[in-house]
Amino acid sequence: MIKATEKAYRIIRDIQKRARKRKTPLLKPKWPVILLRTPKGWKGVHKYHGHLVEGSFHSHGIPVEHPKKDPDALETIEKWLKSYKIEELVDEKGRPKEEITKFIPKGKYRIGMNRHAIGGNFYKPLKLPALSKYAVKVSKFGSIFKKNTTEAAPMIRDVIKHNGKNFRVFCPDEIESNKLDAVFEVTKRAYQWPIKKTDEDLAPEGRVMEILSEHTLQGWLMGYLLTGRHGLLISYEAFANIVNSMVDQYAKFLKQHFDVSWRKPVASAIYLLSSVGWRQDHNGFSHQNPSFVSNILQKHGEFCQVYYPSDTNSLLAAFEETMKKKDSICVIVAGKRDLPQWLTLKEAREQAKKGIGIWEWVGGKEATKNPDVVLASAGDYITQEALYAVKLCKLLTPELKIRYVNISELTSICLGDFFRSDDPRSSATEKGVNKYFTEDRPVVFNYHGYINDIEHILWPYVTSDRFSIHGYREKGSTTTPFDMKVANEVSFYHIAMDLIERGAKFNKSIARKKPAIMKTLNKKIREHQKYIEKYGDYPEEIKAIRW
Repeated sequence: MIKATEKAYRIIRDIQKRARKRKTPLLKPKWPVILLRTPKGWKGVHKYHGHLVEGSFHSHGIPVEHPKKDPDALETIEKWLKSYKIEELVDEKGRPKEEITKFIPKGKYRIGMNRHAIGGNFYKPLKLPALSKYAVKVSKFGSIFKKNTTEAAPMIRDVIKHNGKNFRVFCPDEIESNKLDAVFEVTKRAYQWPIKKTDEDLAPEGRVMEILSEHTLQGWLMGYLLTGRHGLLISYEAFANIVNSMVDQYAKFLKQHFDVSWRKPVASAIYLLSSVGWRQDHNGFSHQNPSFVSNILQKHGEFCQVYYPSDTNSLLAAFEETMKKKDSICVIVAGKRDLPQWLTLKEAREQAKKGIGIWEWVGGKEATKNPDVVLASAGDYITQEALYAVKLCKLLTPELKIRYVNISELTSICLGDFFRSDDPRSSATEKGVNKYFTEDRPVVFNYHGYINDIEHILWPYVTSDRFSIHGYREKGSTTTPFDMKVANEVSFYHIAMDLIERGAKFNKSIARKKPAIMKTLNKKIREHQKYIEKYGDYPEEIKAIRW
């Protein structure tokens, strides 16, 4: 080992000397690698009770059990521990001998004294640009369509531009796929090897860390945050799950970190999930999995935030909020296809303060104040269906009074003024579930992910019998986006039927109309199914719908 280490050291020094003498970079030097192969449990108990321990699976965990009760086990362990000859390293009082202590680092060279180990010492707030530069101008609700990630990409570009030494983007090969290629106007992908003329957007100084290994990216992100910098990890929604266990471990670290007085806050880990399951037109079932959010909600809700911005301006507000946060895990879920734009930047920012809002313009003032039924949604594609369901209800049953609630930060339900009276965001006079969902009206909830997410959040606080939750039901395929919604019963047809079914309990006029309307809408769904089977697309009347 000494010979191998010495040889490796001399090779490294030779490479450094040759590189420093050259005027041009030394390309692709062959660095030494030492591979040490050892048996599992090397130098431990070799055999015990007739089976091999050293070099086998028995050496993992507890190789010898019950030494307190079994004299043979105690003798075996004593022999093993004495084989290390501890008396050669310590004196009769158990203190390390001088020949050992002289190699122990002192003062600032001790690993615990490394300043970089406490990233909070180096934390600097990001220089954030004014969101007004990127805002979509909304003069009429839902009248224009934009690609939310495309419109928000220039903001990420300018964050990189203004924070050249403490902000990086981490992503598999999905920057361009997720419509975020505007970042390449100011930086490139970090790349250390020789660059060919045919290569695109590669440079040693690149601020985008791109590699098709989510595990590596998560490790880089954690190291970057814990040394005081800021980072954004971008992934396809379905494949963020690859690092669930690593995110769990980081969350456990954060939880312990809160109790250590000398640790200082670090920037939040921000995850942008795009290419979501509702729009996997050619990838299909393999790319339809929203459970990264489920994992976050079930385990780490007290210091994690989950955002479902309904449009570009809401996405910008989410970026601004998460990039200012410390000691959190923030997940933003946003689509990359054309979607209706609902809120002005001012309105989006106002809603972002609480993460939830009542959109009075959807149902009208009187219906919002005294509804027959409440409709809620979280998620951009899902909000589109929810509002189109209201439009359909206005056409079929104009007397049905609907209050609409939009949820842009899912965790606001359990962390904001929604439930907890002791939360700093809580209002002294308006708090609790009734503020948004009324005291007794039925609620139809259209949700982006698994239904269990909403049940996990709501059931401790409300009675489940008045809530009807729609969401992803693990029904997918390579099919049209609207057919995906029909299959999972989140389409505007299904939401409209549920609103009418539940609203009829408080409105006799609706109850009389209900059978005929249900028959009509079920027929529409059957006709849609026949149409896509024949043409591979959905009907023009669905494509043409606007708010």
